[in-house]
Amino acid sequence: MTKEELQDVILSFTNDVLLDYPEHDTIFINPFHIHKFLLSYEDIEKVYDSIGALMTDKIYNGKSLSEIAPLLTLL
Repeated sequence: MTKEELQDVILSFTNDVLLDYPEHDTIFINPFHIHKFLLSYEDIEKVYDSIGALMTDKIYNGKSLSEIAPLLTLL
């Protein structure tokens, strides 16, 4: 999936988003509203105030969600 497709899924605000990250833990994103996104990955739990901050935080072994988007699959 592209980073744009991933962003669209997250911003749909219809459901929690579970992503399979091959050879890593599952990524969980709860999009509460446009200014609050809860992310859980491995032992990390973070709250972001924008989709931009969520997509660019380099918490995935030094890479961002935008960078790893092509490797992810929706569960």
